[in-house]
Amino acid sequence: MRATISFDTDIEQVEGTMAVVACSEEHNLRAAADILSDYTVLDGSLLDALTEVLRLLDMSTGQLRQYQNMLINFEKAKYETVLPQSTTQSVANIGEAVKNLNKFGDFIDRLNSQETEEGASDVEPATEG
Repeated sequence: MRATISFDTDIEQVEGTMAVVACSEEHNLRAAADILSDYTVLDGSLLDALTEVLRLLDMSTGQLRQYQNMLINFEKAKYETVLPQSTTQSVANIGEAVKNLNKFGDFIDRLNSQETEEGASDVEPATEG
């Protein structure tokens, strides 16, 4: 059974934390080495011993590759920079914003002129009389 664990750590502690996790594979590697170093023909099936050694090595190799990939991705993320938008795109965005402001200004001017016209038509000319 496998599990995924996620946690936060300070950027300065990433390498040390990953080292501790990677070193935990020592027990499988040591067990594989012990089987090979202590094996004698009298112990039983060489096939069973080699199968167990390979199982332990495969488990550790898979984990160590995963840790390696995590560190590679961490290094990439650490040194990649976000590229700024191109100048032409920024200028186009500014131009669009100016157009919208001008349209809004024109709209406000029309409202103001309508109010002025309506206010003038509400006033009836004074008659003498």
